Amino acid sequence: MASQWTGWPWVAAGASGLAVVVTVGAAAGVASRDAVAAGAAEPLTREVVTTVTETVTSTATTVSTVTVTVTPPPPPGPAVEFSVGTYEVGVDVQPGKYKSPGPAGSMCYWARKSADGSNIVDNGLSEGPVTITIKAGELIEISGCSVFTKA
Repeated sequence: MASQWTGWPWVAAGASGLAVVVTVGAAAGVASRDAVAAGAAEPLTREVVTTVTETVTSTATTVSTVTVTVTPPPPPGPAVEFSVGTYEVGVDVQPGKYKSPGPAGSMCYWARKSADGSNIVDNGLSEGPVTITIKAGELIEISGCSVFTKA
């Protein structure tokens, strides 16, 4: 009689054991993938957009017109103080008597001139306080003086 090979039961047992390991490993892989999808990965979201259209039908139309009249404030009147520059008395500055504490630097020059500026009516050069009287229709020219204020 021929001898039987006794290795087959071990091979069969090994093959079935391998099948069990592969099956368990595959199941573990599926479980692991589900755990990642559930916890580690961002959940999938869907955005639902709804559009609503409304139609309004009107049989009556009312039109109102509102007129608003805005009156700007009147321009400021002639000033009651002035400093370096040339001014028209009665337009830029009020006529009258003005005082200045004197020069802003070393000397204070002032000149009252005719309306067209061609003639000097009166003038002065001062190192101290100055008082002048100016008249409507004249020009007043100031150079190097502190502010003149109406007295």
